[in-house]
Amino acid sequence: MKASLEECVITSRYLRRDQRYYIHEYKRGHEETVDVLFVQDGMDYAELGEIIPSLDAILVNSESHHLVLVLIPPSSSEERYHFYHPKGKQHENYVRFFNEELLGDIRGRFNRNGKKLRKTGLLGDSLGAAVSMSIACNSPEPWSHLLLQSGAYTELHELKIRNLPKVSWRVYQVVGIGEESVTYPLTGEKLPILSFNRTLHSLLQAVTDTITYYEEDDQHLWDFWRRDLPRALKYFIHTNTKGERDE
Repeated sequence: MKASLEECVITSRYLRRDQRYYIHEYKRGHEETVDVLFVQDGMDYAELGEIIPSLDAILVNSESHHLVLVLIPPSSSEERYHFYHPKGKQHENYVRFFNEELLGDIRGRFNRNGKKLRKTGLLGDSLGAAVSMSIACNSPEPWSHLLLQSGAYTELHELKIRNLPKVSWRVYQVVGIGEESVTYPLTGEKLPILSFNRTLHSLLQAVTDTITYYEEDDQHLWDFWRRDLPRALKYFIHTNTKGERDE
C-alpha cells in the first residue's frame, strides 16, 4: 500500500486567511471512486492517534481501495476553541469554510482526475467531534459517515439535531464512562461528556437508521481514542453508503 503526504493550502474568504491541510492518499487497484475522511485535529491524530499505521494495518490486504485522509490542524489551542466550540468567535465561519470551501476544493481535485467521491466522512475527538456534528448539521446532504469520539457537545447541538429532517448518515459514536465531568483546560468549563453523548445518541436514533454506539470504561484521554481508532476506521471503510457492510 502506497501512502503519500502532501501539504496543501486553501485561501478562505470565511477564515480570511490561507488555511493549511494535509492529504494522506492510499491507492490500490483502479477504483473510479474515492472515499474521503476529513480529520479534525489532524496532526494530533497523526502523531498521538497513530492514524496512519492504523489505516495501513487495516488496508494491507485490500485488493482495491482508494481512500484519502484530509488532516486539518488548528494553529493553536485558542484557535481550536474558537473554531470548534459553538460559542467560539469563529465557529460559524469555520463551519461554512468546511462545507462551502474545503469540501468543494477536495471534490474538485478528484473530479478533475475523473474520480467521484463515494463516501465523505468526518472524524473528531472531544471538541473535534462536536464541530464535526456542527458541520454535518449545517449541511447534512454531503456527508455519509460521522466518526465521533468522546464528543464535547452542548445544548446547541441538541437543538440542531432536534431540528434535523431524516438523514442518511452512518454514525459511529464512542464515549468513556469516566467522562462525566471533564474540565476544559482553556476555559475551566465542566463538560458532562457522558451525559451529552447519551442524549445525542437518543436524538440521533430519531434521524438516522444507521448508528453504532459504544460506552467504554475509559477516560478523556488520547490513549483511549488511539486504541479505539482502528474500530472507528473499520466502520468507515466497511460500512457503505446504504448502511450495509462492504465486502
